[in-house]
Amino acid sequence: MIEVESDERRSQSVSRYIGDCHGQRQGPILIVIGGLHANEPAGIDAALRVHNRIKHNHIRLTSGRFVSLRGNLRALSAEAPEPWLRDRYIDEDLNRSFLLDLDPRPVSNVEENERDELIEELVTIGADRVNPVYLLDLHTVSSDSPAFVALEDSLPARKFASGFYLPKILGMEEELSGLLIDYATNHLGFISCIIEAGRHEDSRSIDVHEAIVLLALRNLGMISDGTRTTGGDLPASVVKEASGGRGQQFYDVRERVPIRTDQFSMKADASAFMRVRSASTTVAVEGSEPVKASASGLLFLPNRQASPRIGDDAFFVIKRVGLLWLSISATVRKRELVHKLLPAVLPGVRRNKRDINSIIVAPEYAAFFRREILHLLGYRLVRWSHVPVMRWHRRPLSACRVFAKAVAGIVSFLFRGGEPVALPEERANDWVARRRLLDLKPPK
Repeated sequence: MIEVESDERRSQSVSRYIGDCHGQRQGPILIVIGGLHANEPAGIDAALRVHNRIKHNHIRLTSGRFVSLRGNLRALSAEAPEPWLRDRYIDEDLNRSFLLDLDPRPVSNVEENERDELIEELVTIGADRVNPVYLLDLHTVSSDSPAFVALEDSLPARKFASGFYLPKILGMEEELSGLLIDYATNHLGFISCIIEAGRHEDSRSIDVHEAIVLLALRNLGMISDGTRTTGGDLPASVVKEASGGRGQQFYDVRERVPIRTDQFSMKADASAFMRVRSASTTVAVEGSEPVKASASGLLFLPNRQASPRIGDDAFFVIKRVGLLWLSISATVRKRELVHKLLPAVLPGVRRNKRDINSIIVAPEYAAFFRREILHLLGYRLVRWSHVPVMRWHRRPLSACRVFAKAVAGIVSFLFRGGEPVALPEERANDWVARRRLLDLKPPK
């Protein structure tokens, strides 16, 4: 069965479904979502391209189900001189509304209604499935940037994202609450990724999204190898060109800076993946005040939206993650003995009595590399705090003080019945970390 909306139908109303195609055999389900932000039309156009090519037998879907949906229908219906000049949302950012602990109270704005309708569709599509469900959330950006894929750091998500020759960004869900991919992963069990293909208004962003969808279908065994894009190019070559030479690289998000006033502007020379230094590099201006990066690394997603709003992301800072580190992580997080021994081996770490897959970390005793070590072992930070910004010349003395305090505290435990007795309860300043759901229950 193949259902693809016609141009006439599109002109009359904005439909949730872009297309819904079934292969001849059982197989994975691939869900593609475009237009979660209304000024990002490229994902919708790319999905429509692929569905139309399947409809006209230019591509043969041999197995599984391929379904594409629009995100924010109400915002997508707004009139604008160009689609990328629409407001991203009406009341609130739809891609911040998929909270893991959704309040059951009645919806209070446009995006909450859109969210509930979209969740209902996703639940229906994923119901009674035999095979895994994969989700691609297609986006574009407001400033020049290599295309990239953002994913949660679970092993199934890593495997899926490795099929795309794009830089891979880990940890977005720790900095941003309410992402669609986070909800789809942790409530619905889908293997999910965000794809950012390029600038909103660049027609090449459509080409990149189309290539990504074709690569996903091919890698999941749903179409034959050798399929080309609408422009006649191999999908892998399109994606590789868009990657900016960073296709094999992984990065971890270290900081998110929000927009705090309505007088925000990004500096003209601030560009994606440029190097920034903690408390030194000015990235933007709010009123007359400079906005500096609080972490050292690479600038990521500098906001050049036509109408930025208070609370939106101003920019992020990311840092490279080594492939050896990722390989070690993939090995140790599978060892159940490692997770059982954590409270006994690592200082300041206790088992969460309410959740056997969760741990509580006392930040004053687990003093160094706690975020990196927890990520290495496959834990997602549920509650945590950033390390305060400090000038480079003060860091050595601060490190010595922190180390001395941690050692003194650990030694004192010996005279107080041990660490479990000295730290029996969860405290307000404790970190909470939990193992990744897809690592615990990988899709079959």
